[in-house]
Amino acid sequence: MGMAFLPFLPHNGGKPLKEDIFMDNNPKNLSDAAAMAQFRLALIAPVIHGLYPDASRNAYYQRVTERPLTLPDGSVFQYSPKTLSKWVSLYQNGGIDALMPQERSDKGATRVLPATAIEEIYRLKEAFPRLNSTQIHKHLVETAFIPATVSVCAVQRFVKNHDLKSARNPNMRDRKAFEEDSFGKMWQADTCYLPYITEDGQRRRVYCIMVIDDHSRFLVGGGLFYSDNAYNFQKVLGDAVAAHGIPAKLYVDYTDVLTIPTF
Repeated sequence: MGMAFLPFLPHNGGKPLKEDIFMDNNPKNLSDAAAMAQFRLALIAPVIHGLYPDASRNAYYQRVTERPLTLPDGSVFQYSPKTLSKWVSLYQNGGIDALMPQERSDKGATRVLPATAIEEIYRLKEAFPRLNSTQIHKHLVETAFIPATVSVCAVQRFVKNHDLKSARNPNMRDRKAFEEDSFGKMWQADTCYLPYITEDGQRRRVYCIMVIDDHSRFLVGGGLFYSDNAYNFQKVLGDAVAAHGIPAKLYVDYTDVLTIPTF
């Protein structure tokens, strides 16, 4: 009997991954692992047998992972195309046994967040209870607590697993968001850290310096540079002022590398 293949299954909010199963002699665990292996094989079977209708394997992986899938235990998870490609390689090298989930030797430990970063996360959540994981990750990267290669997901997992999603003190409140009521009353500037590129044999990080209008969210200025410094910021700001006039206020969340010019 062939196995059913359901590429698009209902979405219930994308629960965290629940497929990590301890591989031991417990019959229940072995049964669960076998069910997961069959689930994975059903997903990659069209690739194994060359029966996928898409233009390429990658196109198939992309289509199948567009939406979350229901796992054998009833939980829901959205995979990445790379995960399916990895399963194909595992199956081709080791058969269906290679698709059975393996127990992680470091389960329960934080693998990518150093102690200093963990301490900083606790400090941030204490001072700013409603700070989300994306904002915390950005701060940790910009302040060199973690390298940019550490994903936002690592911070999200830590925050969730240690019950830091809500404020420790319910009476503690962050400063509320604000917005000016018209264009030009305030601009906001920030720097986005982009990937490294290699040019003339030298590997260099790229920085995107941007200035946006607070009210309209219109990008009034921006540029790509190899350095995040005052000179490059002033160039972006000067071009923005030349094109759109002088704003009433300029808001930046860092001052150590900037010398704000006068106009």
